[in-house]
Amino acid sequence: MKKPTCLVLTIIGALLLIVGLVVVVPWLVNIVQEFTKVQDQYEENMIAIRQEANEPINTEQQQLLSRLLLDQDEKSVSHIPDELEAILSTEPYITYINSQEGEDNIDYNSYVNAMPTQKHKSVVMSRLALFFDNEIGEVTQRIWLDFYYRIREWGKDGKTQLNSGKEFNDILQKHLVEPLMQNKSETGGFFSNSVKMGMISALMVEDNEVFHSAWYRRIQSYGLLEGYLRSAIATPAEFGLMRSFFENADEFVKWLSEPFGLEEENVEPENQ
Repeated sequence: MKKPTCLVLTIIGALLLIVGLVVVVPWLVNIVQEFTKVQDQYEENMIAIRQEANEPINTEQQQLLSRLLLDQDEKSVSHIPDELEAILSTEPYITYINSQEGEDNIDYNSYVNAMPTQKHKSVVMSRLALFFDNEIGEVTQRIWLDFYYRIREWGKDGKTQLNSGKEFNDILQKHLVEPLMQNKSETGGFFSNSVKMGMISALMVEDNEVFHSAWYRRIQSYGLLEGYLRSAIATPAEFGLMRSFFENADEFVKWLSEPFGLEEENVEPENQ
């Protein structure tokens, strides 16, 4: 090979290396910065959620609890899940949740069927918005909210991206990545948001564990009846949301009364 040709190729190679460094290094730095930012925001978010989940009931809520417990003592209610849930359909509790939500539910079943309520969606969206630099449009908000609630329901038994990676990635791709790709013109900055997308998605499933931990501890401390009522009073919207993920009261009370996690480990069957 002639020297001029070698020199040209060497120069081209050097230029490509320089361009690669100019493009790739800032990109990697940006990824690290985004990860750090998301992690910090996530930690702040989780602190707020833990405070909400573990906040002791106030004086007004204590009065409601006492009234519900007194009414049940007079009726000698058992701890059968359906009867526990029936307590939440009584007038004192329905009045309480209607004042919280600004709605007019006639019983607890109608409240559960309405989940997630518009108020809960607004709270979730305000949390998610903290992770994005740009304001996101209505379509993008609906996509993120739909994905959030799907992940919450999917992860109710302790499934995460670590122990059920394929299922998690399938939901991520179908209900978040593909819809956002189809609507990426709405917000711009899709690549940057894509980086955050993976990080945030992996963190969403932890919300279930935070609330379950608070409710489980109340049941362990106060017994099923009082612990159940305390949980429903302290965090009515989250309690109703989680109840909506179960087919019946039996399954929900069983979930509340047991440690959080998968019932069976995801293990490969042994070779025969």
